[in-house]
Amino acid sequence: MINPFISLSNRISCALDNKRDLKICGEKLGVFVPSPFGEDIGATGCQSAPYNGLDIVLRDLDLKPEDSFIDIGCGKGRAIAYLVGNGCPCRITGIEINPEVASVASRWTRRYPNVEIIEGDAFGLDYNDYNVLFMYRPMEPDAFICFISLLEMSLEHPVKLYYYADGQSGYYLNERPGWDLIERRDIYRAKGYYIHKIPQRYSVWTYTPENC
Repeated sequence: MINPFISLSNRISCALDNKRDLKICGEKLGVFVPSPFGEDIGATGCQSAPYNGLDIVLRDLDLKPEDSFIDIGCGKGRAIAYLVGNGCPCRITGIEINPEVASVASRWTRRYPNVEIIEGDAFGLDYNDYNVLFMYRPMEPDAFICFISLLEMSLEHPVKLYYYADGQSGYYLNERPGWDLIERRDIYRAKGYYIHKIPQRYSVWTYTPENC
């Protein structure tokens, strides 16, 4: 059972996230939406990352105009809202397989000319168009393992991966050729609030293909 104080603190944190959503997006992004593709391809439901958590996970992110950032399984676009709210100067892409939530991300991002939302399967995209990748646990472990194999087979240049909520599958990258761990930490509280009801882990990686 979750401590009532933790639950209350988390609700306040979520309310503050909703307020920030309204300022950046004009609508709230925080309501969870189950995925209709869970059994078929291992997609997880739409769960928005907390802004204070993104402050921690992306704190070393220094995007330049020539960079290209993609949120894999972007849901309604909370990580994208975080970037545009902080004046990100580069091209930002989100890909989301669930049309219900992809339509939300497409709707509110129309006001931001450097943002593109793709409704489709993340396995069908060419990631050579991007140098910074972000994932907020968009897929189950077996699908994640297949996705990493896809990246390794197709990438022709180094990339940086921010993997938030990696507790179930981040281990797969440990000591894997080409993957270098920059940081791994647990997140529970931030700025005085419990931003998660239970601790969540994140990791930051670089991947360099053999031919680079």
